This record gives sequence, structure tokens and C-alpha cells, in this order.
Amino acid sequence: MTKERNNKLELPGKDCGLCGFKTCDEFAAVAKVDKKQMKRCIHLTIAKGKQVCSPSKLFSEEAASWKDHLGRDYDFILDKFPDEAGPRETIILFNPSNVEKLQLKKGDIIFGRPAWISCGCPVTHVGQIVEEPDYFNGCVTWCIVGPMMARKNAINIGYYNTTAYEGLVKVARTELEIGRRYYFQPRFCMLQWRHCGLINHIARRSDGFHVRIEGLWIG
Repeated sequence: MTKERNNKLELPGKDCGLCGFKTCDEFAAVAKVDKKQMKRCIHLTIAKGKQVCSPSKLFSEEAASWKDHLGRDYDFILDKFPDEAGPRETIILFNPSNVEKLQLKKGDIIFGRPAWISCGCPVTHVGQIVEEPDYFNGCVTWCIVGPMMARKNAINIGYYNTTAYEGLVKVARTELEIGRRYYFQPRFCMLQWRHCGLINHIARRSDGFHVRIEGLWIG
């Protein structure tokens, strides 16, 4: 662990690079001069980590059973971003060329079912596209908005694979690290089934951890 006790600096020694420096030692040299830079370390102390992942007002840790609807354990709850209509996902259509063929664009309401490799979920999902679609890879980023929106000129995209979830972690019962696979509960999952995925991005915010999760499946 990297420590500078005289200057009250204590870094985890993970050399994760999330602060923008290759090593904790490089970061410490800058933080000695400008103490405000310390907030760039998401692993700063165990105490601060617990504070960031403390129970939210919507769903306290005491109220959490840490078991999904089928009685299976999970590690954290994935919330949507507060300024978005619903959970954010990146998806790829079974026929990626349909993204361009259907001329999908930001703002469109679309619906389909996540099947096969990704989730095998039995529920049809409805969402609004929140970024301009990637015609080259056949990918779409959308926010799930609920079935009622499908009645308003929605476009049927058929089957698709979910490649990534993005959201906030406010409630967790274990330390979150890049490169680890976790069981998690999407707060707005209609079936309340746990999901599994690998975290490949973490960024600290004032209201929790912004995470991106890939390699998804249910169960």
C-alpha cells in the first residue's frame, strides 16, 4: 500500500489507473501538491467506499433481503441514472443490419426481446434510443421505459442480445472492482431475477458508483 503519513496521504496501491495516473506513486506525487486531487481515487479508504455505497433512501440495506425472487443471492443493486427515463442498456440486434435498414435514430421508441446468448429473458422490453445508433456494429443504446410506450409508434426490432448495462450502485454488500464478475439485481427488473456480469468501468459520483457491466446473463 502506498502511504505518505506525513502528508496524510494514503493510497491503496492497486495501480488501477482510474485516477488518470499509471501508478499510485505517480498520483501521490501530484496529490502532495494539490490535496483536492485525492477525490480522484475511488479506492481512497474503506470508510469512504462504504459511504459511497451506503443504502439509498429508496431501498435501505436493512430492508434488502439480498435474495432475488427465486431465492438466489446477489451482491449489489443496479439503479438507473437520476436524469434518465429508465435503465440504460447497450444492445445488438440478432440481425445487426436491421439497425440501418430500419433507419433507427435517437429518440425512437423500439421494442423486442433479449434472447439467446445474452439473457434469455421471457419479457418483451420497450425503450427509447438515447444515443445515435452505431450502424457499423449494429448496436443501439437505449433506456427501458415500460410497455405502455410501445403503443406510441414503436418500432419492432425482434430478438436482440444485451451487451452492456450502465447505471448507479448505491447499495452494495461487497467491494466493487474492475475485472470481477458479480451477481446483481437491476432495481427495475419486472421479474426481480438476479443478473450476472463483469464490471469493466467504475467512476465515483456524489450519489454512488457509475458502473458499466458486460458479459451478461440471468441467473
